[in-house]
Order: sequence, then C-alpha cells, then structure tokens
Amino acid sequence: MFSDLAFLYLDLPKFQVDQLLIDKIEKVVYEDGFFEDKFRNCRHIPIYVTDGNDIKNTNANKKWSKQSEQLPEVRLYIEKYIKPIVNSLGRIVIICTKPGEKNPTHIDCSRKNFANNTLEHKFRVVLRGQTNNLYFNGQDKNYYVKENLINQPFVMSGSWPHTMINEDNTMKFTLAMGSPWEAEEMNTNYIKLLERSYMKYKNSFISKKNMKMPKNINSFFSK
Repeated sequence: MFSDLAFLYLDLPKFQVDQLLIDKIEKVVYEDGFFEDKFRNCRHIPIYVTDGNDIKNTNANKKWSKQSEQLPEVRLYIEKYIKPIVNSLGRIVIICTKPGEKNPTHIDCSRKNFANNTLEHKFRVVLRGQTNNLYFNGQDKNYYVKENLINQPFVMSGSWPHTMINEDNTMKFTLAMGSPWEAEEMNTNYIKLLERSYMKYKNSFISKKNMKMPKNINSFFSK
C-alpha cells in the first residue's frame, strides 16, 4: 500500500510553533540566509545540508548549517522525532514561498529515480501557512489534501507531479526533508509509523493507485 502513497499525515507530535520562531525564520530569510529556487519559485533556508552550506547534494557529507544554529527549535524537533525513524537524515531545508506565489507543477526526484519507480517519500511539516493548498496533478483532475491540519507532519510522494499555491498574505514556511533520504522499505520503525499513521489519518490518505499521470511531464523535472 505504501508504495502507492501520495500523501499521509504522520502520527507524530505537532510542531509547536510560536511567534518567536516565526520571527527568527523571517530574520534568516530576509538577511541572505537562503538559496533561491527559481524552478520551484521559492527560497530554501539550509538546515542540514552538504558541508553545512550546499543544498545541491554534491556529496553525502551532511552537516548542520549556520542557519540551524539560529533555529534550535527546528533542530531539536528533527533530532527528537525524525532521526529515530530513519536510517539516516536526508537533506533538510525550510521552503519559503512568498504570499500569493505558486510552486509550479513539478516532480521532486531525478528522471532516473522516476524511471526506476523508487518510493521518493518526502517529509514535510508546515510551520506557517496551510497544508491543504497542496495538490497532486492528474491527467483529468487534481487531487487535493482533504484536511488542513496545522503544524502536523506529513509524508508525500516526490515522484508524482504536485503544485502548491500560497493564498495567504504571509510567507509560507515548510520544513522539508528529502533526497538522499529514500524512505527505506526495510526500516521497521518507519513502516510501523506509516501503519500507525494510516489507522489514525486514513480519511486524509491519498493513494496514487487510481490516479492518472498527466501527459507530457518532461517540464516537471528540474534536471
């Protein structure tokens, strides 16, 4: 079943977000502590990345960034709740999308991994903004997140085309972990988490099983 996963809220504690954390994130993103992502029309604050400063995944030498030192609440949540359920942490950033902006339809995996049909699960938790402005693109219709659970972690498929429109009047902040984390199928802790999460949040579960991939997807890949 989880090979068909498009979206599932996770049975993990909500990320307790207060105004102090938001103020600190805003300070970082407005003071050159970010990378521009022109393809996805957003910015990335590096948290756990190659050599602590490179978000391009040029090697496996991941380190905590200087920006993460300004956001200890983020690092603590990752260490306490995410690290125990994965064999190793992937690249972690905070995705920052301006008010009124759109993350254009895209696929968050390489063409090679897409062709090999790897799981490509991506961890997410919205720190400020909405979760249900994310949707998955189908050939004949789009598939929207059914519940808007604020600050609730979720996992989604990066190998299915998806889009997000930030309709709020503030910048959206999303804590995100992806490649080189591959959502290991042999990781017992992760599988148990998915099973537990499905039982709790099955009304919000989106399966790829009956979804039709859009045609002409070449433009959805970043490389």
